[in-house]
Amino acid sequence: MTIPNFKTLRLGLCGAFAALAFSFHAAFAQTAAPVWPERPVRIVVGFPPGGPTDFVARLIAPGLSATWKQQVIIDNRGGANGTIGTDFVAKAPPDGMTLLFSGNNIVMNTGLYRLPYDMLRDFAPIGMIAFSPNVLWVGPNEPYRTLADLVAAARAKPGEMGYATTGNGGNGHFGGETLKRALGIDITHVPYRGTAPALQDVLAGRVPLFMQTIVGGIGPYRNGQIRPLVAFGRERVPEIPDTPTLAELGFDVPDSGTWYGVLAPAATPAALVARMARDLQAVTSTAEFREKLATQATRPEWLGPADFAARIRHEVPAWAEVARIANIKAD
Repeated sequence: MTIPNFKTLRLGLCGAFAALAFSFHAAFAQTAAPVWPERPVRIVVGFPPGGPTDFVARLIAPGLSATWKQQVIIDNRGGANGTIGTDFVAKAPPDGMTLLFSGNNIVMNTGLYRLPYDMLRDFAPIGMIAFSPNVLWVGPNEPYRTLADLVAAARAKPGEMGYATTGNGGNGHFGGETLKRALGIDITHVPYRGTAPALQDVLAGRVPLFMQTIVGGIGPYRNGQIRPLVAFGRERVPEIPDTPTLAELGFDVPDSGTWYGVLAPAATPAALVARMARDLQAVTSTAEFREKLATQATRPEWLGPADFAARIRHEVPAWAEVARIANIKAD
Protein backbone atom coordinates (compact mmCIF):
# COMPACT_ATOMS: atom_id res chain seq x y z
CA MET A 1 0.00 0.00 0.00
CA THR A 2 1.37 3.39 -1.03
CA ILE A 3 1.31 6.04 1.68
CA PRO A 4 0.28 9.44 0.24
CA ASN A 5 2.57 12.47 0.53
CA PHE A 6 0.34 14.73 2.62
CA LYS A 7 2.55 17.77 2.09
CA THR A 8 2.30 17.43 -1.67
CA LEU A 9 -1.42 16.78 -1.43
CA ARG A 10 -1.93 19.82 0.78
CA LEU A 11 0.00 22.10 -1.61
CA GLY A 12 -1.95 20.74 -4.55
CA LEU A 13 -5.28 21.36 -2.89
CA CYS A 14 -4.26 24.88 -1.90
CA GLY A 15 -3.22 25.58 -5.47
CA ALA A 16 -6.48 24.23 -6.80
CA PHE A 17 -8.55 26.29 -4.39
CA ALA A 18 -6.49 29.39 -5.19
CA ALA A 19 -7.01 28.90 -8.91
CA LEU A 20 -10.72 28.35 -8.37
CA ALA A 21 -10.99 31.45 -6.21
CA PHE A 22 -9.13 33.53 -8.79
CA SER A 23 -11.35 32.28 -11.60
CA PHE A 24 -14.47 33.03 -9.57
CA HIS A 25 -13.20 36.53 -8.69
CA ALA A 26 -12.33 37.29 -12.31
CA ALA A 27 -15.70 36.08 -13.54
CA PHE A 28 -17.50 38.08 -10.86
CA ALA A 29 -15.48 41.21 -11.58
CA GLN A 30 -16.22 40.89 -15.26
CA THR A 31 -19.94 40.49 -14.55
CA ALA A 32 -20.05 43.29 -11.99
CA ALA A 33 -17.98 45.83 -13.96
CA PRO A 34 -20.17 48.70 -15.23
CA VAL A 35 -20.63 48.73 -18.97
CA TRP A 36 -20.37 52.18 -20.53
CA PRO A 37 -22.34 53.37 -22.30
CA GLU A 38 -25.26 51.22 -21.23
CA ARG A 39 -27.78 53.39 -23.08
CA PRO A 40 -27.79 56.12 -25.78
CA VAL A 41 -25.44 59.05 -25.13
CA ARG A 42 -26.86 62.55 -25.33
CA ILE A 43 -24.73 65.38 -26.75
CA VAL A 44 -26.30 68.76 -25.97
CA VAL A 45 -25.84 71.66 -28.41
CA GLY A 46 -26.82 75.07 -27.05
CA PHE A 47 -28.10 76.35 -30.41
CA PRO A 48 -30.93 75.41 -32.78
CA PRO A 49 -30.40 72.89 -35.60
CA GLY A 50 -28.78 74.09 -38.80
CA GLY A 51 -26.04 76.36 -37.46
CA PRO A 52 -22.28 75.72 -37.58
CA THR A 53 -22.08 74.35 -34.02
CA ASP A 54 -24.89 71.92 -34.71
CA PHE A 55 -23.29 70.91 -38.03
CA VAL A 56 -19.94 69.99 -36.47
CA ALA A 57 -21.63 68.16 -33.59
CA ARG A 58 -23.50 66.00 -36.09
CA LEU A 59 -20.23 65.17 -37.85
CA ILE A 60 -18.85 63.39 -34.77
CA ALA A 61 -22.05 61.60 -33.75
CA PRO A 62 -21.93 58.68 -36.26
CA GLY A 63 -18.30 57.84 -35.48
CA LEU A 64 -18.82 57.93 -31.73
CA SER A 65 -21.97 55.85 -32.09
CA ALA A 66 -20.06 53.18 -34.01
CA THR A 67 -17.23 53.20 -31.47
CA TRP A 68 -19.47 53.10 -28.40
CA LYS A 69 -21.99 50.64 -29.87
CA GLN A 70 -24.79 52.96 -28.76
CA GLN A 71 -26.86 55.66 -30.38
CA VAL A 72 -25.47 59.19 -29.96
CA ILE A 73 -28.30 61.72 -29.88
CA ILE A 74 -27.82 65.41 -30.67
CA ASP A 75 -30.07 67.35 -28.30
CA ASN A 76 -30.52 71.00 -29.36
CA ARG A 77 -31.31 73.25 -26.38
CA GLY A 78 -30.96 76.76 -27.76
CA GLY A 79 -31.28 80.09 -26.00
CA ALA A 80 -29.26 82.87 -24.33
CA ASN A 81 -26.20 82.35 -26.55
CA GLY A 82 -25.87 78.72 -25.52
CA THR A 83 -26.18 79.17 -21.76
CA ILE A 84 -29.40 77.14 -21.44
CA GLY A 85 -27.86 74.00 -22.91
CA THR A 86 -24.61 74.58 -21.03
CA ASP A 87 -26.44 74.83 -17.71
CA PHE A 88 -28.35 71.62 -18.47
CA VAL A 89 -25.10 69.69 -18.86
CA ALA A 90 -23.50 71.33 -15.81
CA LYS A 91 -26.31 69.87 -13.69
CA ALA A 92 -26.41 66.44 -15.36
CA PRO A 93 -25.14 63.31 -13.58
CA PRO A 94 -21.36 62.85 -14.09
CA ASP A 95 -21.74 59.44 -15.71
CA GLY A 96 -20.69 60.25 -19.29
CA MET A 97 -24.22 59.87 -20.60
CA THR A 98 -24.83 63.62 -21.10
CA LEU A 99 -22.13 65.70 -22.80
CA LEU A 100 -21.86 69.26 -24.10
CA PHE A 101 -20.74 70.16 -27.61
CA SER A 102 -19.98 73.86 -27.82
CA GLY A 103 -18.05 76.64 -29.41
CA ASN A 104 -16.08 79.17 -27.40
CA ASN A 105 -19.22 81.16 -26.70
CA ILE A 106 -19.11 79.29 -23.39
CA VAL A 107 -15.98 81.16 -22.33
CA MET A 108 -17.08 84.53 -23.75
CA ASN A 109 -20.41 84.23 -21.95
CA THR A 110 -18.66 84.42 -18.59
CA GLY A 111 -18.08 88.12 -19.16
CA LEU A 112 -21.63 88.78 -20.40
CA TYR A 113 -24.09 86.98 -18.12
CA ARG A 114 -24.74 86.15 -14.50
CA LEU A 115 -24.41 82.44 -15.09
CA PRO A 116 -26.05 79.68 -13.01
CA TYR A 117 -22.87 77.60 -13.37
CA ASP A 118 -19.12 78.09 -13.05
CA MET A 119 -17.26 77.47 -16.29
CA LEU A 120 -14.05 76.56 -14.48
CA ARG A 121 -15.59 74.41 -11.75
CA ASP A 122 -18.57 72.62 -13.27
CA PHE A 123 -17.08 70.92 -16.34
CA ALA A 124 -14.54 68.27 -17.27
CA PRO A 125 -13.13 69.15 -20.72
CA ILE A 126 -12.76 66.11 -22.99
CA GLY A 127 -11.29 67.54 -26.17
CA MET A 128 -11.20 70.46 -28.58
CA ILE A 129 -11.59 69.23 -32.14
CA ALA A 130 -11.74 72.16 -34.59
CA PHE A 131 -11.23 75.88 -35.13
CA SER A 132 -12.59 78.55 -37.47
CA PRO A 133 -10.64 81.85 -37.51
CA ASN A 134 -12.15 85.31 -37.58
CA VAL A 135 -11.79 87.48 -40.69
CA LEU A 136 -12.41 91.16 -41.34
CA TRP A 137 -14.40 91.46 -44.57
CA VAL A 138 -15.32 94.55 -46.59
CA GLY A 139 -18.16 95.25 -48.99
CA PRO A 140 -17.47 94.59 -52.68
CA ASN A 141 -17.45 98.28 -53.62
CA GLU A 142 -15.41 99.60 -50.71
CA PRO A 143 -12.11 101.27 -51.70
CA TYR A 144 -9.97 99.58 -49.04
CA ARG A 145 -7.47 97.12 -50.51
CA THR A 146 -5.13 96.82 -47.55
CA LEU A 147 -5.38 97.11 -43.80
CA ALA A 148 -3.32 100.29 -44.03
CA ASP A 149 -6.00 101.82 -46.29
CA LEU A 150 -8.65 101.02 -43.71
CA VAL A 151 -6.64 102.39 -40.79
CA ALA A 152 -5.98 105.67 -42.63
CA ALA A 153 -9.68 106.12 -43.48
CA ALA A 154 -10.82 105.27 -39.94
CA ARG A 155 -8.38 107.70 -38.37
CA ALA A 156 -9.51 110.45 -40.72
CA LYS A 157 -13.10 110.11 -39.47
CA PRO A 158 -13.10 108.61 -35.95
CA GLY A 159 -16.29 106.80 -35.01
CA GLU A 160 -17.95 107.17 -38.42
CA MET A 161 -16.95 103.81 -39.89
CA GLY A 162 -19.08 100.88 -38.78
CA TYR A 163 -18.45 97.14 -38.64
CA ALA A 164 -21.35 94.72 -38.87
CA THR A 165 -21.66 91.54 -36.79
CA THR A 166 -24.32 88.91 -36.27
CA GLY A 167 -25.12 90.19 -32.77
CA ASN A 168 -23.95 91.65 -29.48
CA GLY A 169 -21.53 89.55 -27.46
CA GLY A 170 -20.57 87.16 -30.25
CA ASN A 171 -17.23 86.27 -31.80
CA GLY A 172 -17.48 89.11 -34.30
CA HIS A 173 -18.14 91.66 -31.56
CA PHE A 174 -15.17 90.49 -29.50
CA GLY A 175 -13.04 90.43 -32.64
CA GLY A 176 -13.97 93.97 -33.65
CA GLU A 177 -13.26 95.40 -30.21
CA THR A 178 -9.86 93.74 -29.88
CA LEU A 179 -8.98 94.80 -33.44
CA LYS A 180 -9.85 98.47 -33.02
CA ARG A 181 -7.74 98.70 -29.87
CA ALA A 182 -4.77 96.98 -31.48
CA LEU A 183 -4.94 99.28 -34.51
CA GLY A 184 -5.64 102.43 -32.53
CA ILE A 185 -8.81 103.28 -34.46
CA ASP A 186 -12.36 104.14 -33.51
CA ILE A 187 -14.92 102.11 -35.46
CA THR A 188 -18.51 101.56 -34.38
CA HIS A 189 -20.14 98.21 -33.74
CA VAL A 190 -23.37 97.64 -35.71
CA PRO A 191 -25.07 94.44 -34.50
CA TYR A 192 -27.61 92.50 -36.55
CA ARG A 193 -29.73 89.47 -35.80
CA GLY A 194 -28.01 87.02 -38.10
CA THR A 195 -25.86 86.96 -41.22
CA ALA A 196 -28.53 87.80 -43.81
CA PRO A 197 -29.50 91.28 -42.56
CA ALA A 198 -25.86 92.14 -41.89
CA LEU A 199 -24.87 91.20 -45.44
CA GLN A 200 -27.77 93.18 -46.86
CA ASP A 201 -26.47 96.40 -45.36
CA VAL A 202 -22.84 95.60 -46.22
CA LEU A 203 -23.84 94.98 -49.85
CA ALA A 204 -25.83 98.21 -49.91
CA GLY A 205 -22.81 100.14 -48.63
CA ARG A 206 -24.57 101.27 -45.44
CA VAL A 207 -21.93 99.50 -43.34
CA PRO A 208 -18.48 99.06 -44.93
CA LEU A 209 -17.04 96.28 -42.74
CA PHE A 210 -18.19 92.82 -41.67
CA MET A 211 -16.53 90.91 -38.82
CA GLN A 212 -17.27 87.21 -39.24
CA THR A 213 -15.55 83.84 -39.03
CA ILE A 214 -14.43 82.11 -42.20
CA VAL A 215 -17.40 79.73 -41.78
CA GLY A 216 -19.93 82.55 -41.99
CA GLY A 217 -18.05 84.55 -44.61
CA ILE A 218 -16.84 82.01 -47.13
CA GLY A 219 -20.20 81.57 -48.88
CA PRO A 220 -20.84 85.30 -49.43
CA TYR A 221 -17.19 85.71 -50.48
CA ARG A 222 -17.50 83.02 -53.14
CA ASN A 223 -20.68 84.73 -54.32
CA GLY A 224 -18.82 88.03 -54.72
CA GLN A 225 -20.69 89.76 -51.91
CA ILE A 226 -17.70 90.55 -49.66
CA ARG A 227 -13.89 90.62 -49.83
CA PRO A 228 -11.46 89.50 -47.12
CA LEU A 229 -9.15 92.26 -45.91
CA VAL A 230 -7.24 90.60 -43.07
CA ALA A 231 -7.42 87.33 -41.14
CA PHE A 232 -6.90 86.90 -37.42
CA GLY A 233 -4.39 84.39 -36.07
CA ARG A 234 -0.87 83.51 -37.14
CA GLU A 235 -1.53 81.20 -40.07
CA ARG A 236 -3.12 82.11 -43.38
CA VAL A 237 -6.56 80.67 -44.01
CA PRO A 238 -6.46 78.08 -46.83
CA GLU A 239 -9.76 79.26 -48.34
CA ILE A 240 -8.39 82.82 -48.74
CA PRO A 241 -4.65 82.19 -49.18
CA ASP A 242 -3.83 85.66 -50.51
CA THR A 243 -5.22 87.39 -47.42
CA PRO A 244 -2.55 88.39 -44.88
CA THR A 245 -2.90 87.75 -41.17
CA LEU A 246 -2.71 90.36 -38.45
CA ALA A 247 0.39 88.62 -37.11
CA GLU A 248 2.12 88.99 -40.48
CA LEU A 249 1.36 92.69 -40.39
CA GLY A 250 2.86 93.06 -36.91
CA PHE A 251 -0.28 93.10 -34.75
CA ASP A 252 -0.64 90.78 -31.76
CA VAL A 253 -4.41 90.33 -31.61
CA PRO A 254 -6.02 87.25 -30.03
CA ASP A 255 -8.10 85.27 -32.49
CA SER A 256 -11.72 85.44 -31.42
CA GLY A 257 -12.69 82.88 -34.03
CA THR A 258 -14.69 79.83 -33.01
CA TRP A 259 -13.25 76.68 -31.52
CA TYR A 260 -15.39 73.59 -31.02
CA GLY A 261 -15.09 71.01 -28.27
CA VAL A 262 -16.75 68.42 -26.06
CA LEU A 263 -17.13 68.68 -22.28
CA ALA A 264 -18.63 66.49 -19.56
CA PRO A 265 -20.04 67.46 -16.18
CA ALA A 266 -17.48 67.91 -13.43
CA ALA A 267 -16.80 64.81 -11.31
CA THR A 268 -17.01 62.54 -14.35
CA PRO A 269 -14.43 59.81 -13.57
CA ALA A 270 -10.99 60.62 -14.97
CA ALA A 271 -10.69 57.20 -16.58
CA LEU A 272 -13.95 57.71 -18.44
CA VAL A 273 -12.90 61.20 -19.58
CA ALA A 274 -9.63 59.70 -20.87
CA ARG A 275 -11.49 56.97 -22.75
CA MET A 276 -13.94 59.43 -24.33
CA ALA A 277 -11.01 61.67 -25.31
CA ARG A 278 -9.22 58.79 -27.04
CA ASP A 279 -12.38 57.84 -28.92
CA LEU A 280 -13.12 61.44 -29.87
CA GLN A 281 -9.59 61.97 -31.16
CA ALA A 282 -9.81 58.79 -33.24
CA VAL A 283 -13.13 59.83 -34.80
CA THR A 284 -11.90 63.35 -35.62
CA SER A 285 -8.66 62.04 -37.13
CA THR A 286 -10.40 60.19 -39.96
CA ALA A 287 -10.19 61.41 -43.53
CA GLU A 288 -13.99 61.35 -43.77
CA PHE A 289 -14.41 63.72 -40.81
CA ARG A 290 -11.74 66.12 -42.09
CA GLU A 291 -13.21 66.21 -45.58
CA LYS A 292 -16.67 67.02 -44.27
CA LEU A 293 -15.26 69.60 -41.87
CA ALA A 294 -13.47 71.31 -44.76
CA THR A 295 -16.80 71.91 -46.47
CA GLN A 296 -17.49 74.38 -43.66
CA ALA A 297 -14.09 76.08 -44.03
CA THR A 298 -13.16 74.78 -40.59
CA ARG A 299 -9.82 73.16 -39.78
CA PRO A 300 -9.25 70.23 -37.43
CA GLU A 301 -7.33 71.12 -34.30
CA TRP A 302 -6.98 68.70 -31.40
CA LEU A 303 -6.43 69.47 -27.74
CA GLY A 304 -6.71 66.69 -25.18
CA PRO A 305 -8.35 67.04 -21.75
CA ALA A 306 -5.43 68.76 -19.96
CA ASP A 307 -4.59 71.19 -22.77
CA PHE A 308 -8.24 71.96 -23.46
CA ALA A 309 -8.81 72.68 -19.77
CA ALA A 310 -5.76 74.94 -19.75
CA ARG A 311 -7.08 76.88 -22.75
CA ILE A 312 -10.43 77.39 -21.05
CA ARG A 313 -8.74 78.54 -17.83
CA HIS A 314 -6.78 81.11 -19.84
CA GLU A 315 -9.65 82.34 -22.00
CA VAL A 316 -12.33 82.80 -19.32
CA PRO A 317 -10.59 85.73 -17.55
CA ALA A 318 -9.06 87.06 -20.79
CA TRP A 319 -12.38 87.47 -22.62
CA ALA A 320 -14.10 88.69 -19.47
CA GLU A 321 -11.52 91.48 -19.32
CA VAL A 322 -12.14 92.37 -22.99
CA ALA A 323 -15.88 92.53 -22.28
CA ARG A 324 -15.28 94.80 -19.28
CA ILE A 325 -12.91 97.19 -21.06
CA ALA A 326 -15.01 97.41 -24.23
CA ASN A 327 -18.31 97.40 -22.35
CA ILE A 328 -19.57 94.46 -24.39
CA LYS A 329 -23.10 93.47 -23.44
CA ALA A 330 -25.25 90.54 -24.53
CA ASP A 331 -28.50 91.04 -26.44
